[in-house]
Amino acid sequence: MSKWWKQKPMRMIQTNLREIDAGLDVDEYIQKLKEFSADVVLFNVGGIVANYPTKLPFHYRNPYLNGDLVGKVLNRVKQEGIRFIARFDFSKVNQVLADQHPEWLYMSAAGEVINYNGQVHTCINGRYQQEHCLEILEEVIDNYLIDGVFFNMAGYVTTDYSGNYHGICQCDNCKKAFYERYGHPLPLKEDINDPVFRLYDKFREETSRELFHKICRFIKGKNENIAIALWAHEGVDIFRSESNTAIDRPLPEWNYSAGHHVKMVLGSWDHMVPSNTAVHFVDFPFRHSSVSPNLTAVRIAQSIVYGAWPDYYVIGTLSNQDDRLCFDAVKQLFGFHKQNEEYYTDIESISDVCLVVPSKSTHHGSMKEFRGIYRILTESHILFDLIHDGMLSDSSVMEKLKKYKTLILPDMRNMSDAVLKNIESYVSEGGNVLVTGRTSTYDAQGNSLDNVMLACTGVRGIRKMIPREKGMYFRVRTGDKEVLNGFEDLDIIYLYDDFMELDVDDDCEKYLAYIPTCMFGPPEKCYYAVETTIPGMISKQYGKGKCVFIPWSIGKHYESLSNHAHSMLLVGALRDLLQVKNIVSADVSPLVELASHIQKDGKWQLVSLVNHSGQLGTGFFEPLTIYDIPVRLKVDRPVTGVKALYGGMSLNFHVDNGSELSFTLPRLELFETIVIEFS
Repeated sequence: MSKWWKQKPMRMIQTNLREIDAGLDVDEYIQKLKEFSADVVLFNVGGIVANYPTKLPFHYRNPYLNGDLVGKVLNRVKQEGIRFIARFDFSKVNQVLADQHPEWLYMSAAGEVINYNGQVHTCINGRYQQEHCLEILEEVIDNYLIDGVFFNMAGYVTTDYSGNYHGICQCDNCKKAFYERYGHPLPLKEDINDPVFRLYDKFREETSRELFHKICRFIKGKNENIAIALWAHEGVDIFRSESNTAIDRPLPEWNYSAGHHVKMVLGSWDHMVPSNTAVHFVDFPFRHSSVSPNLTAVRIAQSIVYGAWPDYYVIGTLSNQDDRLCFDAVKQLFGFHKQNEEYYTDIESISDVCLVVPSKSTHHGSMKEFRGIYRILTESHILFDLIHDGMLSDSSVMEKLKKYKTLILPDMRNMSDAVLKNIESYVSEGGNVLVTGRTSTYDAQGNSLDNVMLACTGVRGIRKMIPREKGMYFRVRTGDKEVLNGFEDLDIIYLYDDFMELDVDDDCEKYLAYIPTCMFGPPEKCYYAVETTIPGMISKQYGKGKCVFIPWSIGKHYESLSNHAHSMLLVGALRDLLQVKNIVSADVSPLVELASHIQKDGKWQLVSLVNHSGQLGTGFFEPLTIYDIPVRLKVDRPVTGVKALYGGMSLNFHVDNGSELSFTLPRLELFETIVIEFS
């Protein structure tokens, strides 16, 4: 059947086999998949090692292989109605092959290869990845009825599993290709301020995309019903991201990881289905230990409520794990999804707010700004979708943006002319936009423009950049409080960020007053004497829409210390200046994530809640049960029933004035989805 991956959200288990797992008991393997209610398996087939009797001389056969493991497993999963996605990794080859073919390999500036435990990194511009990988794929597709293909470590792999960065590849293939394309020698180091490196950054992106599309065309040419699974933004059927941990990552854990990944896919690429895997293990060096079962449960619950594939990933098999404490939670959630999958099929968000994911500006730290705003919106129960910033230059994006009353640009510094045009058109035609940080102060290539280029902000120019210093503030003035509600007991907001003093249009409304750095010690000297008229927030009517501009990183402030003032200001700007309303009102803690979706045929609406109260610092514990949560929302058709899926109960409800639905959820544990049924 064509496009099998589009029919419903499925439940995937990845068993990332080691060489020594080649002798697994196939019947036991299948039984474990069934216990976990899996209907898709991601299975190691080839690349680093071949788990089948390959006839290709450049494909290293698993030394523990006895017979045809791929064939045995594939035959059994087909009997059980389980889809089979073949995993490949072409980023490395065995040392024996590497020694024979140095022209395939990554090469550092010092002339060294990356040899990690006998596996040597290849370069995407070498013959192995350009040609031989296609021969491997052809051998597999011609001999096995696989349902999908997943590629691990696609692109330029210049960091090893210990996290060591080895630098820009200096192999002859890269040197030649870069010079032919741009007329420059390869840069020796990554430096965003170097224009040649910015060209190289473009080169990496272009050559990675070209190879990937080449591979995809080859696969689809063999069988168009083979799904392509990867985290790429083009040519993919199943966008497979992952929620993982790392021992050296800044803490605390980004507990919204799964929701972030899923919402980005759903809001950006209509032709893809999202699958976000909950990674079992702690980190690369600790693959035998699992993360907290409660963290795994939160990640899977988020995937479920947003309509993605529940997905779980282990090293080895489900039968040989040394830490199995996550298993009960995974089985329970996968089993729940199996029983209720119809409710999560063909659903779409009802959000009218969209937050842009600023991937193109990560050189400037915009992801912290994004995460801070993501948290504020979630904790305030403002429903929102996500869109990848790469989509904003697309000619079709205007149709997508019509759904939203408000667009949020979080410190989105790099902007092309096409993006500027699309956003300005969106606002002039009636959309509202909230802009933060130094949005549109760089071009698409990362060149500083020394101005704010987004016309709807009302900025004529940057008078000066005020550098970050301790002891800076904004005054919330009496006039500000006449517009921004809830500031009766708050007169000041601290600022610890670069801040743009702007020259703005005469019709801009100005809010907040900048207070330059003042004394903070000793206590006897803790006062300020200067309050300027420089605004910390401006708004402008632009065509039929409106823009609010906060020219500093308010989201990054909140992500760092979660200060109430920054959250209040952002919510106030949305609520009081841009008229953003809570579509679903739930009288519940900010620790509860709220989502709502409508079934595309109009049969039902879902209201979902995810309980994050189990997170305490770096720990994830069983969430506290929350009782008697009042929920209110508008409906536009007669309601025939309200039921809680996870709790397995019908709920009493009231409809006032023909459209105001209200009910009370008796208890919330990990998560809940309420189904509102219509006549």
